[in-house]
Amino acid sequence: MPMNTTSTSFSSFGISCHRENSFRNSFLGKNDEVIKCSMGERTIHFSVRKFSGNILDTVNRQNTKDINGWIKDERIVYPSRVINQEIDNYCFQKNAKISTEERQRVFSLVRQRYQLTLDVKAAQSSINHVIMGNASFGKKIDTLCDSMSRGCKNRTADCIANLLADKFYQKHIEPDIDIVKLRNEIPDYLRCAIQA
Repeated sequence: MPMNTTSTSFSSFGISCHRENSFRNSFLGKNDEVIKCSMGERTIHFSVRKFSGNILDTVNRQNTKDINGWIKDERIVYPSRVINQEIDNYCFQKNAKISTEERQRVFSLVRQRYQLTLDVKAAQSSINHVIMGNASFGKKIDTLCDSMSRGCKNRTADCIANLLADKFYQKHIEPDIDIVKLRNEIPDYLRCAIQA
């Protein structure tokens, strides 16, 4: 069962986000957003600030381009991945298929609305790849999803990774694009593309 990354979605799974406003962190200018995920009695937390730092450190170590070149690539790849992912989620939920032309129309509509450069073939973002490959992320997912089926664990991990990646994109790649709003609008763009 696909999950909506902006709210709880199945059974006892829940996600909430809040700002950590300790006096010490406020004084140091390090207010942090914390993502809290729970499944039944198990709860894990992710510091968005720390995770963003880990992503940037990993990219700096592994990337053959400078960080600005990587950011330029992710400005195209990440929203394209989001669009493709949400089209696939929609089709899965509705047990439907769309043509290549309809997919391209969705991209065209989003490109016009958001003034983005997009690539309809983009399906993988290095942001998500870094998150999913992070040892701390894996351990926390293992703790949260103990004794769950592989499919449920994978959906949970994808949901949390997408939330962290969206927050990273919003803060470090393209602050002027509300990526969560874009995610939520894809079904509307898809319906328009199919009717065209």
